[in-house]
Amino acid sequence: MYASKFVGAVKLEGTAITSLVGKGRAYVARSLEDAQDIQNGDILITYTTDIGWSPYFPLVSGVVTELGGLNSHGAVIAREFGLPCIVGVANACELFKTGDTILVDGERGLVTKLAEN
Repeated sequence: MYASKFVGAVKLEGTAITSLVGKGRAYVARSLEDAQDIQNGDILITYTTDIGWSPYFPLVSGVVTELGGLNSHGAVIAREFGLPCIVGVANACELFKTGDTILVDGERGLVTKLAEN
């Protein structure tokens, strides 16, 4: 895994789960309690998910977790919902913040914060 900063952007690598690509507003929720204000279309960035996160999956347009593998909860549910998903993205909750515009490239396993204009 690597993290690189360039032209005002951050790019992180993890394990690609779906070959889908999505762009949207990041919503960083370090815990389930932090997820209360997720909005329709947000891309969820969190440490990990479990069954308690299930009500939020119909709302989000992508999932990024710091922990997980091909058979982790977030990965399985993202495949079921047809969401771009990358797991095992070290420090994602620290390097991204709610409101960032991000690109989730589920084919290459990359999450990129897009530079603000």
